[in-house]
Order: sequence, then structure tokens, then C-alpha cells
Amino acid sequence: MSISLSEIRAFNAVVEHGTFTRAASALEVSQPAVTAQIRKLESRSGHYLLERTPSGFELTNHGRRLYQVSRQYTDLGNALDAALAVNSQPSLPSIKIATASALIFMPLLAQFRQQYENTCLEIHSTTSAECQALLLNRDVDIGLFPLGDKHSALSNFEFHRHNLVAIVPKNSPLSELKAVSIKTLAQYPLIFSAHSCFTQRCLDALLLAHGIVGHSHIRLDHRHEICEAVIHDMGIGFAFENDIRPDDRYLSLNIIEASEPAIEHVVWLKNRSSMPAVQEFVQMALEQVSISDVLNT
Repeated sequence: MSISLSEIRAFNAVVEHGTFTRAASALEVSQPAVTAQIRKLESRSGHYLLERTPSGFELTNHGRRLYQVSRQYTDLGNALDAALAVNSQPSLPSIKIATASALIFMPLLAQFRQQYENTCLEIHSTTSAECQALLLNRDVDIGLFPLGDKHSALSNFEFHRHNLVAIVPKNSPLSELKAVSIKTLAQYPLIFSAHSCFTQRCLDALLLAHGIVGHSHIRLDHRHEICEAVIHDMGIGFAFENDIRPDDRYLSLNIIEASEPAIEHVVWLKNRSSMPAVQEFVQMALEQVSISDVLNT
């Protein structure tokens, strides 16, 4: 069975954009042309790939199996376009980025946006685990997060280090200290993050390492919510120091035992390394790391 790249591109575009109209717009072709490519693909395979529903369509079982393989050809098509491009300035129509550390990486994202102002920048702010899952599922091009478990399909480099801190109300007795022990903190009401959050996993490991059973009656999903809870004197929160904004209504205290920093990484799929958007973003990030190294020496 001979399947053309144009058929695969049309199928992937319909799946990824949700409608034939948006797929046609993304591919810069007519909607009938997309429909014709899907029909050719279904004819070659001998199976329906899309099933119409009141809200649009759903993938059939054969469609889901095909997409598990066909989405890899999106990378191939992008790489071929890049290799054949005649312009010296790469064309970067869009780039999808997932980050768990928006405050740390926002200056980099802003610099990229300024240099490539016509590029559509789609940013997903989520947990570290979800960032890695989105990368491995090819739903994003770049991940910006603390990479815990290395994966053979991913390339990465270190971008930034910072330590776990306690967030205490300005009127707390602890506010007079420059650093505090985890055992002292455990005597106060604590505010925890979601179980799957990287920060919470690090805090749980710290408590366990010192034989402390951590308890909390408050668990919040987002750092800004934790900071608000601290401001309203609901307890002591935790974050990595550069993940929260300075605020005169609370203080960040170093935790004496928290000597292991979180290492923020720039991460991408190895087989997307030839994509122009990935190459340009990675190069810009590397330059920022080099500048930071010079300033800190």
C-alpha cells in the first residue's frame, strides 16, 4: 500500500485541528482538497478512519492506530521543508511549548517572541510530569521544566537551579529568621501542593528523610493560590525560590535541610532536533545560559 505524505499531512491536520475547515486553513488548501485526501487514505486502507458525530468527528479504532504512527511523519515533513527552504532566515510559523516554571522561562519566551514576532507561540502552563507527557506524545515541541527521570527519546540541557523555600506570612514569628529547619516548620499549619506536583514530591521526600510525617488540611494546585493562602494566614506554603514573585506580604525563608536544588531544563524530542523552531529556540536558550554563566563568575 502506497501512502503519500500529503495524505498523511491532511489526516494529521484534521485530527490535530479538530475540523476539516481548520485543517484546510492550517495546510493552506481548500476544504474539499482535505476531504479528498482523507477519502484516498480510507480507500487505500480499506477502513473508515473518521466517524462523523453531532459535534464533529471521532477517530475509529483504525484511525487511532494510524495516528499513533502517522503523527511521526509530521516531524519528517517539517524536517524536509526545513532542508529544502531557500530563505536564510528560517520560517517559524508556530511553536508549542509546555512549562512548569513560567516565571523562570518568561524572559526567554519574551526574547524569542520579540525576535520571531510573526511566529505563533502556544504555551501550556502545567506540571512537570504533564510537560514530559506532552513532549513524548508529540503534543508540544519544547518542554521547560525540572526534568527528573531522563528519557532516551529526549535531549536536554540545564538552564537554571534554585532551592526549595518556605513561604511564611509577614507577621509570623518565623519572619525574623534567615533560615529555618524543616522540623520547626512541621510544627506550624502547612499548605501542600497537588500530589503530582514536582514541588510537593520534593517536599514529601524532605519530610520523609527527616522522619517527619507531614500533615495538611489545605492542598492547592497553583503557586499563586498558595501565596494567597499564606497572605491570609492559612499556613506556611512551599515553592522553589524563583517560582514565586517577591511580595511585601510574605517572606521566602531558606530551609536548612533543603540543600538539593531543583534543576530547570530545556527539553525536546531528539527526532525533532532538525526542526527550525526547535533549533532556534534551543540556540537562544543556550545563549542565555552562557550570558548568565558569565555574569555569575
